[in-house]
Amino acid sequence: MSRLQEADRLRPGHKPILQALAVAWLRASHPAPALACFDQLLSITPQDWQAQHGRGLALHALQDRTAALAAFRAVVSRHPDAWRTWGSIADITPHEAERVQAVQGAADSLLRLCSTGEGEPRRHADCANVLLDAHRGREAIAFITSSVPRFKDAATAQESLARAYYELGDFREALRYKQRALSMGCPDVPAPRPQPRFSPDAAVGALSGIGKILNSAGISYFLAAGTLLGFHREGAPLAYDRDVDIGILANGFGSPDVARVIRDHPALMLSRRARPGDRYFAIVFQGIAIDIFVYEPCDGGLHCGLGRLAGDVAWRFTPFGVKTADFQGRNWHIPDDPERYLTETYGPGWQTTDAGFASVLSSPALFRVDPYVRAYYALSRAHKSRVSGDEAKARALLRQSPVPVELTDPGTSMALPPCADRDTTFFSAEKNEEGG
Repeated sequence: MSRLQEADRLRPGHKPILQALAVAWLRASHPAPALACFDQLLSITPQDWQAQHGRGLALHALQDRTAALAAFRAVVSRHPDAWRTWGSIADITPHEAERVQAVQGAADSLLRLCSTGEGEPRRHADCANVLLDAHRGREAIAFITSSVPRFKDAATAQESLARAYYELGDFREALRYKQRALSMGCPDVPAPRPQPRFSPDAAVGALSGIGKILNSAGISYFLAAGTLLGFHREGAPLAYDRDVDIGILANGFGSPDVARVIRDHPALMLSRRARPGDRYFAIVFQGIAIDIFVYEPCDGGLHCGLGRLAGDVAWRFTPFGVKTADFQGRNWHIPDDPERYLTETYGPGWQTTDAGFASVLSSPALFRVDPYVRAYYALSRAHKSRVSGDEAKARALLRQSPVPVELTDPGTSMALPPCADRDTTFFSAEKNEEGG
């Protein structure tokens, strides 16, 4: 920053310096001076759409969503191939129709850029992802298969195909391409970097804050999965967790409209892939990842899951109500029979810590999950564990796969038979250890 400021003093009004300075201010979380730099750029070149895009980002960081949207809309009106700007509109607009239109606009613009030869290798992976955001899975597969040589590497293309087939519900093909990608050294998981340590106190603050937002919209929530486990077993979020899990009891399909609450609130951001009627939402609030699960009544039970495709990860619970419980002097809503809920989620050993837990693989509550879905998650999670240096956990995860899967590194092969041929006393959680 000091070098850029000195350069700006020595050569005032020089566009490359101003642009770099504006971006540096923005990345350093100082949106006001960033906005001043972007405004200066626009005073020199009013048609500079990249500066206009940056101006929108700075305005949004200053919590002026209306002005930010105006800036972004001005960009795409003149430059319809500004795909990142379409994405920014999708991120912050309070209007569902505009959000979906913006996601489609990003996909269309990236397809045009890639078809004209302007697509850099990384941009092809971006295009595949944005097509999936737009729920255009078949188109994504056609694009990827016709563009494999133009991807950064073959592994990235195979990983993109795995995700596309998964989102179409062809889980067997998804697993096949996932296996291929990892055998090629897929860059899906980067080298481990120091991560901020999960703070139970910060998690409680974020949990309380998101609760107020939901309650103000008339939506009640309860502590679920790993968060309930932590509160019920230890009186607070698990110290080794990575996120917060909450549940919402639905009173009908698509009700309550959680997507609308997230989309409308200026402090929250709805995933571009999410749609009204989904029953799982992942957000970040006050620096804490929060997973929201909608529990729907169905066939005499309560169902929740990661998606609505037949065979995708889903759990079934004995119907329950909600009661109030006191933890560390604060009242929280929890299932009215928390021990039954925890037993159904984690098995009878829920009171004992199990570092290899992963509920997408062998939770007793799993309901009609395709075996290839479980194998897909076993392979993916095992790869992440191996990259982070936890070989024992990688092996434990692979042992939970209901079909044979193999994790191969250069010179090393890890292949295990299906869990049906072995002791299956592993209970599991969805995203990380017992955290849910």
